[in-house]
Amino acid sequence: MSHDKIKAVARERMAETGEPYATARREVIKNYQEAGPGAVSSSSARWFAIDYSDMGRISLWTDTLLGGGPGRGGVELNSTVLRVLMPGFHLDIPRASVRSATRSALRTRSIGVHGGHGRWLVNGSRNGLVELTIEPPRYTPRQPSTLFRKMKVSSLTISLIDPDGFIAAVEGK
Repeated sequence: MSHDKIKAVARERMAETGEPYATARREVIKNYQEAGPGAVSSSSARWFAIDYSDMGRISLWTDTLLGGGPGRGGVELNSTVLRVLMPGFHLDIPRASVRSATRSALRTRSIGVHGGHGRWLVNGSRNGLVELTIEPPRYTPRQPSTLFRKMKVSSLTISLIDPDGFIAAVEGK
């Protein structure tokens, strides 16, 4: 892949995810190398934004300061990986590990990133909740939201602006 092509795809990824250029470039190169020759570019990825409608002003300001907030926190879905991004939390899940994606009946008062015992909630709203069942379970990288420990994820509930579109895209494997 030429330098100009890497630069263009990295800038496109920056616009979609809000990542810094160096991170976006590194991910573009990694995805290209993993995909091998002749693979579809990462520009075929779809973006589903996290719903931040119930987040308070101070929390929303903090999230935005940390690189998240409306339009930057969300789920990137391509043919091989489902990538969840929110300030202080990210998780890559192979599409083959997602056993189901359904509207969640969870009633929560919590906003943010919360987890334990394999069940995680990543939300900015109490609306549009989608639950993913993950088998085999994935483990988070060491990051602030997990107190820098690797944590098991077998169920992930996410608040999305377009939950039905996301479910259809995941099931359309």
